[in-house]
Parts: sequence; C-alpha cells; structure tokens
Amino acid sequence: MAQMELNLDGFINAQQQLKVDGLTLPGVVTIASLSGVDGFSLTYDGRSVNFTEKDLELTIAAAMGTRFALRITPRAELLQLALNLPVSQVTFTGDNLFDDYGADLETFIPQLKDAGKLISFCLDPELGLLKKAYRLQADMVELSVNHYSENISVAGQAEAQEQIALMARTAEKNGLGVAVNGGISFQNVLPLVSIEAVENVVVGRAIIGRSIFVGLETAIRDFKAQVQ
Repeated sequence: MAQMELNLDGFINAQQQLKVDGLTLPGVVTIASLSGVDGFSLTYDGRSVNFTEKDLELTIAAAMGTRFALRITPRAELLQLALNLPVSQVTFTGDNLFDDYGADLETFIPQLKDAGKLISFCLDPELGLLKKAYRLQADMVELSVNHYSENISVAGQAEAQEQIALMARTAEKNGLGVAVNGGISFQNVLPLVSIEAVENVVVGRAIIGRSIFVGLETAIRDFKAQVQ
C-alpha cells in the first residue's frame, strides 16, 4: 500500500504568483495533516527572499510530527540547516548530482545518518544512478516518472511504466525504499501504485488543481483513496 507525500513547492509558487489572500503554507500543512497526508516534502535553496529560513521553520512546525523531507542540493550551508531542523529525511536533488557533488555527498551523508536522518536521491529510473545511490548508502530513491506522465502514446506510457517497474524492483531488492514523483495526477497514478515496490507517491500540483473545485481536504482524501 503506497503512502501519499504532499510536495509543497507548488503551494509556495501559488502563494507568490497568485497572491491568494489567506493562503499560508503552515495553514495548508495543518489542513493536509488533519486530512491524512502521510508525509510532506519541500525544496529549499536558501536564496529566495520570498521564502526564508523562518518560513521553512514555521512550515515544518505545522506538520505536527508528520514525516517531512527537506529537498536540497548538497551544499554545506544547506547541510547544516538540514542537521539543525527537525526533518526526518533529506532528499538530494539537482542535475549531475553524483558527478558534481560526489565528494561532498561522501562527507555529508554520514553526518546526516548520525543525526538520524533518512537519505534519498531524486533520480531518473536508470540502473547506473541506482548503483551510485546504493554505494552512497541511501535509504531510498525517488524515481522521476516524467517520461511516463508526459507521454501521450499508450505504447510509450507502457514502455515507460515497465522501465519504472524494473528500476523500482531492482531498488527494492537492494534494500532501497522507492518513491515516485513527476507529473503524477488523479488520472495516471493507478498504474504507478500497482507497482508493488513503490511505497511512496509524491504529488503536488494535482492536489492544487483539484482543491480549487472541491477544497484541499477533499482533494487530499480523494487522492489518498486512489493510492491505497
């Protein structure tokens, strides 16, 4: 049974771009927690004047102990932030993670593990990348499913789904938890959760879109009912 992780990046963008009165991220997190979300994730780069470290702290506090994954690039100042914050997981994101940050990751990951943080990587579903995450002692991987979700061909979707399933099973056999992320919607999620190795579904924009019509609580409950 897959769990539902609500990615908050889209909510930050909606708040900043649409200037929605009364839309606060801690408020969204509180409603989502009470609506049964299993976890949250949020990307933070420390460079935005519109979303500060204080905003991040308030957002995490509103999660009320629900699993929270902080998504960062492997930079020293962000590592220190992750060590200090009460987050349960650190998910490394970015292009060329292993080539550009290999030495940093080898230094950072033991520190995070010593602090009790789980380690994940956002990856394309490729065997070579899985091997690198495994060698760095990751706890889980988050597989990009954009090639599946953006494919308009039935045959193309089926091929992409099979690749995702193969990589998910491979990760699971090697002791890695598996999450999926990337363009996941109410319409395309069922084939993904039918993959037994997938234990976590990361969704954001689909919830925002649905909540406009039915409200945030109903949107979350409807999606969670699908993934379970």
